[in-house]
Amino acid sequence: MVAVIVPGKTNIGLVEYAKSKLKLPTIYMLSGFGRILTEAAIVNRIKNVKCAHTTRNKDIIYQGIGKYCFDCVGLIKGYLWEQKPGIVKYNIPAGSDQNVGGMYRSCVKKGSIHTMPDIPGLLVFTGNFGHVGIYIGINKDGQREYIEATPGLGIWGVGKTNDDIRHWSFWGMYHLIEYVEEDEPVKVVTEPISSYYTVKKGDTLTKIAKVLKTTVDKLYSINKDIIGSNKNLIHVGQKLRIPGE
Repeated sequence: MVAVIVPGKTNIGLVEYAKSKLKLPTIYMLSGFGRILTEAAIVNRIKNVKCAHTTRNKDIIYQGIGKYCFDCVGLIKGYLWEQKPGIVKYNIPAGSDQNVGGMYRSCVKKGSIHTMPDIPGLLVFTGNFGHVGIYIGINKDGQREYIEATPGLGIWGVGKTNDDIRHWSFWGMYHLIEYVEEDEPVKVVTEPISSYYTVKKGDTLTKIAKVLKTTVDKLYSINKDIIGSNKNLIHVGQKLRIPGE
């Protein structure tokens, strides 16, 4: 696939946009992409679209009238389409109104979540491709963090999650966004180099454990959220916590 990048839309900008929504009152409703929720929009979803999710949760959604409205894909589309908060054109550029599966298929690079590079602004996907979020960086505790629009997890709007809260299966570089590699101010923290080991070509957990003078079991136990279920499968570039640091 040939990437058709939207001018001025970068991974750094996507993270800044998503973070800005954490500071605003938001509500989750299917088809939301950053406009202020109105009663007419809810009625349309219930009576005309016949949306079962909106109908089922109408009491919660009605409480969100006047808030900025998003669904999970709408958080990404809102970044592409927004002129200013609440003022959002639809489907600009044409063809950018995609569902979760369409977004994943459009990614120019993608893979299993355990191979995800540390690039804020990557999209992350659940295994059934029913939900998408935005990777924003690693926090001071070594956890990867995300921003997503969700009706779950007690959020019902735009919220911040991590690997302990939400389990993602895949990552992707979205074709409409330019992924830049310059130093960006969007990283959550600057990680202390002494507290992490970066996996190099040829490394295994056994080899790393010997270098760090620890055991494979201890090393794996504090990095299971990074490594995944297979302790024999690690990837170049992963940052592993050092026991005792």
